[in-house]
Amino acid sequence: MRFNSLLLVFFSCANLSSGFQHPVKPSGIPAATKAHHIFTSRPFRKNGKSGLFRHPSPRTAASNAATEGDWTKKRLHNTPLFRSGAILAALGLAGFASGSPIAKMPSKVAAVLHLLSFATWFGTVFYTTFIFGITAFKNLPRKMFGKLQSKLFPKYFMLGSLTILIQLITLSNLSGVTVQKSIKALGVSFGMTLLNQFYLEPASTKIMFARYEREEEDGGKETDEYKKLAAEFGKFHGISSLTNLIAMCGAVAAWCLPGFSPRLAGGERAYALVRKG
Repeated sequence: MRFNSLLLVFFSCANLSSGFQHPVKPSGIPAATKAHHIFTSRPFRKNGKSGLFRHPSPRTAASNAATEGDWTKKRLHNTPLFRSGAILAALGLAGFASGSPIAKMPSKVAAVLHLLSFATWFGTVFYTTFIFGITAFKNLPRKMFGKLQSKLFPKYFMLGSLTILIQLITLSNLSGVTVQKSIKALGVSFGMTLLNQFYLEPASTKIMFARYEREEEDGGKETDEYKKLAAEFGKFHGISSLTNLIAMCGAVAAWCLPGFSPRLAGGERAYALVRKG
């Protein structure tokens, strides 16, 4: 029962990182034009009868734009970064606090959770970095690719920091396993992921959209401001890529260290704990 509850907490935290968002209408964009009618629940009229596949008339659209407003104002506690930080802080406190049920989980449960979190993290990093990212870059227009990445990366880094934190928490419950060097390697990986999540990625995304706006103005890419933004974006993007690579190497190194990996350098690790029960 306790194991099932921990699994539920794991997947709930991963889902909460991008949920419970209150949409705010972008300034200067009419509310009636924000979404295609197929993806809205607002009913439309067709020859005096209810219909779902016809745009509202211009008069109706103008009326809707005038009456609809922001659902809520942007506030610090209603941002993805704040929610991510709150989830990570709560999980960290629950995992390392003395007397916590998570800190006292059996070795077998800790081993299974550790394997699950590592597999989730490694699969996500490998697919996003070496398969999806390259494929999308080669087949999507530049601006479309950038906008897609701006939506993907916050979830990507949130899932990475969450799964690495779970690996750190479960390490202390793996009895009979040498974990000090692994904790240091995972700590480096966790720190690099947090740096990307809370600073480098938001800064890079902000600069990227500023570049897109400058391209549409007079002078376009030939202005000094655009060149400055391009150089700044290249710097942040390069640092972000480097820290992502360091995080990947750190977590993989923690898995492969002698005395920790299941069949490397004679280590037993979590597989043996699972078999012993």
